[in-house]
Amino acid sequence: MCTCPNTPVPSHLVPPVRSIAILFHERARHDAERGNYRLWAMVSNWKARGMRVELLFGPGERAKALECDVLFPHVDLSYLPDRYWSLMQEHPRVVNRRVRDIRKHAISRRRIGPHDAWDGPVIIKTTNNCGGFTDAWFGPEGGPSLLQRVRTKLGRINWIEDWCVRRGWAKTLTKYPILPSLRDVPRAVFASQDLVVEKFIPERDGSQYVMRMWIVMGDRSIGRILRSDDPYVKNSNGALGEFHEPPPGLAKRRKELGLDYGKMDFVMHEGRAVLIDVNVTPTVTGDARSEQYRILNQDFSRGIEAVE
Repeated sequence: MCTCPNTPVPSHLVPPVRSIAILFHERARHDAERGNYRLWAMVSNWKARGMRVELLFGPGERAKALECDVLFPHVDLSYLPDRYWSLMQEHPRVVNRRVRDIRKHAISRRRIGPHDAWDGPVIIKTTNNCGGFTDAWFGPEGGPSLLQRVRTKLGRINWIEDWCVRRGWAKTLTKYPILPSLRDVPRAVFASQDLVVEKFIPERDGSQYVMRMWIVMGDRSIGRILRSDDPYVKNSNGALGEFHEPPPGLAKRRKELGLDYGKMDFVMHEGRAVLIDVNVTPTVTGDARSEQYRILNQDFSRGIEAVE
């Protein structure tokens, strides 16, 4: 655990937090009950300290949101719709007030086009977070149509997903393809609004691949490291370690993004942090409501008090 302030404010100038309104997507009543959101470990600690926590579903619950000291958007979308964004700007104290767009088209500095001078390997990703699956569900107004649901389900089949990628039709990906060079990327991928091509710049530790995760909440943070034999490093295939202080470049990028709460995936390359992804609804492995996770996030949850 490390304490890394985003924008330090003297404690006597920050009002106490007595109530928190957590804003979910209006169709997330079932998904919000998922026990693997790190949020729930913080909620357990907030309630233990006597804070009132209100769960709101959609911006229609404006009155309840404005009654609470802090508004905490936890909307599992890569781009926030106008109705949610407007409510966030109306409330005086909001977690991630400046964070609206975390699509890779917006945040990636490793995007590459078909005519760029790059001789190394490349990776194809969805511009939307988490392989594009949560946006496929929550993104369409009124919910996905039957055709969209069928398409998303079929897209999980490997050979269909590969076929859709080659034609630039893929909107979701179960795994991001890593290719030897730009020449191996189908031209249709570059024309897609749902896919991006990035330089693949892995971090290595001997024969293993490394990915680092900086999880932040106000002036608190947690550093995690995953090591894997697979270049596509995930929790499911990696061995977990930790770090205590983020590299300066990453802290600077966090400030630029205005990130109060979330997870920043990155690797170290030539002594510098290379941001891979940003997630504002991070999860844990296991049940975040468990006593184990409540204790592990006891100090981390206090970061809510540093949000201006």
